[in-house]
Amino acid sequence: ALPILALLIDLILIGIIFRSNTIILPALAIYGAVLWKLKGSTVGGIIFGLKVVRHDGRPLDWATSVVRALACFLSLIFLCLGFIWIAFDPEKQGWHDKIAGTVVVRLPRGVSLV
Repeated sequence: ALPILALLIDLILIGIIFRSNTIILPALAIYGAVLWKLKGSTVGGIIFGLKVVRHDGRPLDWATSVVRALACFLSLIFLCLGFIWIAFDPEKQGWHDKIAGTVVVRLPRGVSLV
């Protein structure tokens, strides 16, 4: 549930910044890809102590961040089933995580993402 709440915060933030329904999703994808690569998290993720990491343990690179951001559209267009999948997946991965080879982890309290 925390990744969905983090996404909601990010969506609200992007909506406030751009105030245009036509570019919110592309802006959200760019925002996510850039922040995942640079910080491992978005503002919503930072609030909940969540970090996107590669499943193989290697550092997150640009290609992985962009693939994950684009794959989020796939998770979204099928009635959000790719996001709902997280609740039932043993590794808590959405379709976009499976495609990109990533997983969202919750950091221990006191570990800063900023």
